[in-house]
Amino acid sequence: MKILIIGSSTGGPRILFDIFSEIPKLPISIILVQHMPQSTTPRLARRLSQICKLDVIIPESGTKLSPGCLYVAPGDNHLILVNNERILLDLSEKVNYVRPSIDVTLFSLKENQDIQLFGIILSGMGNDGAEGMAYLKSIGGYTIVQDPGSCIIKSMPESALKTGKIDAVFTPGQIHDFLSGLAKKG
Repeated sequence: MKILIIGSSTGGPRILFDIFSEIPKLPISIILVQHMPQSTTPRLARRLSQICKLDVIIPESGTKLSPGCLYVAPGDNHLILVNNERILLDLSEKVNYVRPSIDVTLFSLKENQDIQLFGIILSGMGNDGAEGMAYLKSIGGYTIVQDPGSCIIKSMPESALKTGKIDAVFTPGQIHDFLSGLAKKG
């Protein structure tokens, strides 16, 4: 099994549309944590479902992860993974001034030799996701940030880079190719 967490904020939706455009069904569970209010989550999910072959889902608490699905964290809810297999939505305090927080989702991952873990931080303001990516790297995950030069707001990828725990810096096109490559690896 493979799990990918994508964290995104200001400028992220446009990049997400570039990344997911014409993406085939992938043998991976993808969780998108986009800083947004709950009222805009359905619009983002609908648009993503129009441009890729993944099943795009706004999960409820208790939703079980399945390969080939893109789970969009509902705005105003932290998304926590229970045992790397089930989603729990949480209304606890904001973390890094946001809810959903990318760090909350990343820190909920558990090391498991049978699961490949990946993380990507895209355009955004602040430092949400930086410490979570360092944690992901410490439990054997593969970490990627969007090239800050291609970001509308580059502080989130730059904060993650400052941890020294990032494996790759990719442009949106390279992220798209990386995801497409996951389909070939099965």
